Amino acid sequence: MRGHRKTKDQLIDELAQMRQRIAELEKAEAERKRAEEALEESEAKYRSLIENSPDGIAIVHGLEVRFVNRVLLEMFGCHSEDEMVGHEFTEFVAPEFRNLMRERGRAREMGEHAPSRYEFKALRKDGTQFDAEISVSAIRYQGSVARQGIIRDVTERRRAEEALRSSETKCRTLVETAIVGMVATREGKVVFCNKKESEIFGYENPSDLCGRSITEFVHEDDLPRLIEVGGEIRLGQAMASPATFRGIRSDAREVVIEALAMQFPFEGEDTILSFHVDITERKRAEEELRESARRIRELSITDELTGLYNRRHFYEVLETEMYRVQRYGHSLSVVTLDIDGFKEYNDTFGHTSGDAVLKSFAQTLTSALRKTDTAFRYGGDEFTMILPLTGAERARKIADRIRSKWLQAPKAEKLVLKTPLGLSAGVAEYPENAETADGLAFLADTALYRSKREGGNKSTLVSDLGALRPDVVDRATLDQVYALSARVEAKDPYTYGHSKRVAAISEIMGKAIGLSRKRLADLNAAGLLHDIGKVGVSDSILIKPDKPTEDEWKLIRKHCAEGAKIVGFVRELTALVPMIRHHHEWYDGTGYPDGLKGEDIPVAARILAIADAYDTMTTARTYRHVVSQGEALEELKRCSRTQFDPELVEAFYQAMDEAARQD
Repeated sequence: MRGHRKTKDQLIDELAQMRQRIAELEKAEAERKRAEEALEESEAKYRSLIENSPDGIAIVHGLEVRFVNRVLLEMFGCHSEDEMVGHEFTEFVAPEFRNLMRERGRAREMGEHAPSRYEFKALRKDGTQFDAEISVSAIRYQGSVARQGIIRDVTERRRAEEALRSSETKCRTLVETAIVGMVATREGKVVFCNKKESEIFGYENPSDLCGRSITEFVHEDDLPRLIEVGGEIRLGQAMASPATFRGIRSDAREVVIEALAMQFPFEGEDTILSFHVDITERKRAEEELRESARRIRELSITDELTGLYNRRHFYEVLETEMYRVQRYGHSLSVVTLDIDGFKEYNDTFGHTSGDAVLKSFAQTLTSALRKTDTAFRYGGDEFTMILPLTGAERARKIADRIRSKWLQAPKAEKLVLKTPLGLSAGVAEYPENAETADGLAFLADTALYRSKREGGNKSTLVSDLGALRPDVVDRATLDQVYALSARVEAKDPYTYGHSKRVAAISEIMGKAIGLSRKRLADLNAAGLLHDIGKVGVSDSILIKPDKPTEDEWKLIRKHCAEGAKIVGFVRELTALVPMIRHHHEWYDGTGYPDGLKGEDIPVAARILAIADAYDTMTTARTYRHVVSQGEALEELKRCSRTQFDPELVEAFYQAMDEAARQD
């Protein structure tokens, strides 16, 4: 017994081994608990994932349903798991798909290949069907191999796909039957075109164009319009607005194409889709229309007899050339020409011979002009020239050269008269002599008439007019001036007769303060001509229905100085210059153009100011109402000492009162 007693050391070792074994068991137990907890957590997560999945999920062992999630129950119209779990899955498949479903299930069990995803017709509890898609995968479930099916209702997707296919069919039909050509290009090659496109380019079938470079169908001169971008040739790139180019048909004929191009995903790749319209006939019609319009325009601005431009076109060209002078500087001259003795010749030998003379002179005139000059038949036997970049003295030399050439022209009929047909000329320079087209033409006419009164066959500059001897006012000169005044009134129908009324009112005031007959005559003439400077104001401003803007008023205010400048070149009318220039000065010095004050303003100009204001107030305007004579007189009194001379206003008031009593 003693031999079998364990020693203390042995007991200690056994105790240590026992403690180690206990620790190992405790560790194993702890690991088992952790594994169970992890498994429970994993199962909870998996169940949560399945329950919250947007798709229906079923677990099938063989063909028996072992598990379904809430989504699948709702998808098949079931209210509890018992309605599906324990049943064969094929019960929920349309009859025509059940054999397919069983065969694929058996194939998977035997390890054979079967599609993991496919579509079938599903069967709801109420017997209705829907399109479904299933994805099948193998899993371990409750200790054995099972199949998990993820099922999705694809009814809406199938409906959308069907609609898309229908839309694509309709789209292709529209493309094929479109009335415009359509061509798709990729890297410069045609990958698609419709029937209309092949017709435009003269090919029988659209396939005849496919695979070929788009450059084969474009005129070589228009090839630069094919811009290469990123290795791809694009017809003008994607264009927001149509562009045109010349195309080449299969029969080598040219066509004019209007094209619109855009980027377009064709067959899954970025492509340039171009729409083409054959506008050859339209372009031809447009060209014919333009040519017709050009011919009509040419006829409307051309004198039929001489082939020169007519008077209407004279003013169009003159306005254009004056604008160039304003923009670039320099000057221009207008020359008015008149054949001396033509009326006698025409009366003696008849209109046919007279017309021959006019044609002959027109030929002489055009042959003597520079390329930059323009000649016009102004009317009758009067002609005009516009000479750009030409001062008055140089213009006189040109006129003299034309006269010399005309007198040397071999025309026997001219020698029948005692005095050969000569040539008188008048020259006006812009902007030296006048700042408006009408003023310039008027002064050139005045200089021409001076040449004719001096015996004819000579040239007179506007600057020569003041240097000539003074005459009694010439009737012909006054007729020109009054005609120009009438032209001003014709521009504004609302002020027609204004100048005559101002002249009459001014004469009444002049008599009231005792002016002499000579001064009364000058005052009357100044009244007729006080607005002559408005020939340079645009018609659109004069007849504007609203009150003029500040910028428009600035243009209107220039008429005083311009009118004085025009009449100042006519020696017989120089006495009228201060009256016309200062008729818009104010008595307190705030008027224009020179800001004269009080007695510094010529008395005739002060009279014109009152007469002008009175007639303006008592005549209707588009931008204000007419006032009565009494109201107008009261307004004149109110503006005394500021705008008007108070003594002259009082004299006018008394004169009008006296006239009313006599009536």
